[in-house]
Amino acid sequence: MRRLCLWLVFFVMLGIQSAFAQFVVKGTVVSKADNEPLIGVSIMQKGTTNGVVTDIDGNYELKIQGGDADLVFSYIGMRSQEFRVNARTGVLNVALEDDSQIMNEVVVVAYGVRKKGTIAGSVSSVKAEKMENVPAPSFDQALQGQAAGLSVVSVSGEPSKAAVFKIRGTNSINSGTAPLFILDGVPIESSDFNTISPGDIESVSVLKDASSTSIYGARAANGVVVITTKRGLSMDKAKVTLRAQYGTSQLARTEWNMMNTAERIEFEKLVGLDNGQDYDLLSQVDVNWMDAIFKDNAPLQNYELSVNRATDKMNYYVSGSFYDQDGIAPGSSFRRYNIRANAEVKASNWLKLGTNTMAAYEEIEQTVEGSPSLSSPIFACRLMLPYWNAYNEDGSIASQTDGTWKGTGQNPLEWLANNPVTNKKYKVLSTVYAEITPIENLTIRAQFGADFSHSTGSSQSFPSYILNAGLGSAGRSSYDTMNLTETTTANYRWTYKEDHAFNFMLGQEAVNYDTEGFQVYTEGQTNDLLTDLSSGVRASSWMNSATSYAYLSFFARAEYNYKDLYYADFSVRADASSRFGKNNRWGGFWSVGLMWNIKNEKFLKDVEWLTNAQIALSSGTTGNSLLPSDYYHLALVAGGPSYNDEAGIYPAQSSNPDLSWETTWATNLAFHLGFIDRINVDIELYNKRTTDMLMEVPESYAITGEGVRWENIGVMANRGVEISANADVLRLNDFTWNLNANISYNKNELKELYNGVDEYVNSTTGIRYEVGRPINEFFLNRYAGVNPANGEQLWYTKDGELTNEFREEDRVMTGKTFDAPWMGGFGTTFSWKGLSLSAQFSWLADRWVMNNDRYFEENNGGFSGYNQSKRLLYDGWKKPGDVTDIPRYGEIAQLDDRFLENTSFLRLKNVTLSYSLPRLWLEKSKFFTAARVYVQGQNLLTFTGFTGFDPEYSGNVYLGVYPPSRQFTFGVEVSF
Repeated sequence: MRRLCLWLVFFVMLGIQSAFAQFVVKGTVVSKADNEPLIGVSIMQKGTTNGVVTDIDGNYELKIQGGDADLVFSYIGMRSQEFRVNARTGVLNVALEDDSQIMNEVVVVAYGVRKKGTIAGSVSSVKAEKMENVPAPSFDQALQGQAAGLSVVSVSGEPSKAAVFKIRGTNSINSGTAPLFILDGVPIESSDFNTISPGDIESVSVLKDASSTSIYGARAANGVVVITTKRGLSMDKAKVTLRAQYGTSQLARTEWNMMNTAERIEFEKLVGLDNGQDYDLLSQVDVNWMDAIFKDNAPLQNYELSVNRATDKMNYYVSGSFYDQDGIAPGSSFRRYNIRANAEVKASNWLKLGTNTMAAYEEIEQTVEGSPSLSSPIFACRLMLPYWNAYNEDGSIASQTDGTWKGTGQNPLEWLANNPVTNKKYKVLSTVYAEITPIENLTIRAQFGADFSHSTGSSQSFPSYILNAGLGSAGRSSYDTMNLTETTTANYRWTYKEDHAFNFMLGQEAVNYDTEGFQVYTEGQTNDLLTDLSSGVRASSWMNSATSYAYLSFFARAEYNYKDLYYADFSVRADASSRFGKNNRWGGFWSVGLMWNIKNEKFLKDVEWLTNAQIALSSGTTGNSLLPSDYYHLALVAGGPSYNDEAGIYPAQSSNPDLSWETTWATNLAFHLGFIDRINVDIELYNKRTTDMLMEVPESYAITGEGVRWENIGVMANRGVEISANADVLRLNDFTWNLNANISYNKNELKELYNGVDEYVNSTTGIRYEVGRPINEFFLNRYAGVNPANGEQLWYTKDGELTNEFREEDRVMTGKTFDAPWMGGFGTTFSWKGLSLSAQFSWLADRWVMNNDRYFEENNGGFSGYNQSKRLLYDGWKKPGDVTDIPRYGEIAQLDDRFLENTSFLRLKNVTLSYSLPRLWLEKSKFFTAARVYVQGQNLLTFTGFTGFDPEYSGNVYLGVYPPSRQFTFGVEVSF
């Protein structure tokens, strides 16, 4: 009995000792994003009130009662983590994923965000790190090659010009083909991209199929690009970040095929243009006009300062930036001042208030481009003779005024200096919103957005310029645009028995757009210092314009999720547009999306090598209302003509009250696969059918006297496939190697035209619309080369026979279009400790343009008074038996398919080498929390067979195009 009592006392004492036993766990908590210490992280012993917070260095020490315990590490806006500890743990260091990394798992969609992997629709997302350091005024060029199905092609290399966007092909003949752009819930134009600092952008989502776009209804037939700006990151104190960047620009490609002085002299002697020429004098001058016109070290600089913070009650991001870039062509520059304030306040448990506001001011100088004029330096540089010197020995511009210019006509540099054109733009875009939660799971959000732009232009032609004969001219323009948007949504989430999750949304939206402006030119100014409007003696031209449109929309969306296994979403939208007549003002659009997460099925859950497997199917309709005018449905009269010096009016347009929406029905099938938690592959197939296309249909002048009429006609189809892949090839402790690639193919086909017509020739473009063929296929005469016997040009007839007669009726469809069916991009990133090296390539294939520059430089005798291509000297026909494609001198070229060139290219778009300083080094400063330096090159290499300056051009005729530039920049980014 005594022994039993002793054992009982022993176990009681052992239990008491265990109950009061203590052990200590300590460590450091850092941010996984930058390895910086986190201050104020909560570490709690689960199921108790025992806990601590990290100190200024991210350190903690927690005494734990008892045996094994679970510690929960939590921080506002960061992913909470839980760890099991015991007396043997000792030190536990933790890295928490911050808000930006969680955002990588979140995709911005229409009117909200969704977790990646729970979306039935087709959405591609590009994150901030791809855009914020690119040396460009806007983010658009950074998107090239980043998202499957998205075509981003430059319209010009001029710094202020936006690229042309297309998503999954061309959907219309005459209506707009650009996607809808949404910035923080407000629609914007691509011309406003340069007002947005790329460093302020958090992500860009590309919505491609009906399931993701139909909720935008009437404006979403061409896809939607949703731009989301940054907000405050979670931290206990404000984070200040400073970025500085400096670099230079030069021509991306320097291939030059024009004659030098020795070659030009030889050519003149060969063809008999040497009469009266002093070649001893001329041979002393040899000017490469490409070097004379384009700058080799055009500077650019960019400075950004941002402050952000987030707490449980407040979130803000405030930034300011300055961007300044000289263009590589004379007379072009871009300067921008930009500020932004994004803020959100949790006013109470049921109310949030917020705003996203930006303001920008721009100064833009634009040179003359796209014109076959000697006043355009970009075009003229190809025709200026190499023995005409653009500059005097002292570096001043050779002038006709003092006789130092020896060339024919004007020196393009002198013309540009005496005819400056400058533009200014003031931009304010602000949204304010309120969110209320009256009951659990119900959120009502009301948002109002105002987008205001004021643009001015100024042009001068100085009277001292010799061509003006002492009388100058001046022009001014001013345009104001206001776009107001109001959106109200109610969102209700509901879970039934944990397995069934529902999300319902009802919404209403209204858009009101107004713009007005004028321009006027006066002549007769006599003083260079007073070359303004009021100094002129008469107005030479004047015009004013005003237009407006409005939308009213109602929409709804329902989403269902069963056990993260089956997903479904349904959306409907009704839109009314002022652009259409009373008979068809309203349009209805819908979509259905289904997704099966096969990986969560029981038969695949234990397959470790397969980390993701999803199949998604969607179908639905969207609309297009983009027209050149907002009033095609109305009968209009216009003024302008005069009769006996009295102003008159005339009927300018007949009405069409039946004009209505262009509708696209799209179906998408997607497969999302993941392997060994390192490789992700997305495969998507789509089919789009556009009906009731908005087209300018020709009609007899006898009907209305107009010759054309806007109607809803025809059918067009786009079918394609997209493949995207991303892989962490190596993922070691300090080293990672990532590869990414995407490829897209789109087949466009015109299915129907109007009134039973199967073909229609667009006479001014070299393009014919023909049922059964792509919409933008060239319709040209086929060049057959040169007759070796006599050097004459030869062509094929429409029946394939040879002829030396050029006839319009022999034009045929060439099978070549200026819409690239193939496109894509690929890239790689190496990271080792703080060092990172990345490269990104983009490419297009089977895209054709008419190189009109060659028509002027290879026109044997048509423009021989100016410089010509070396091919005329070396490859031109000279004697019977010569086999070549350059005819004998005097054979004037025609615009046939010899000038049709393949602009396929592979471009090394960006290379960046960066180094982030170690945290231990920065801790010693007691001030800096992060520091990074980097160098990068943009448009470093281009592989192409195109003979012009650059193959990247969005139009169908290449003529005096401002080429893209290659850039080298050095940057510094510090945070404190």
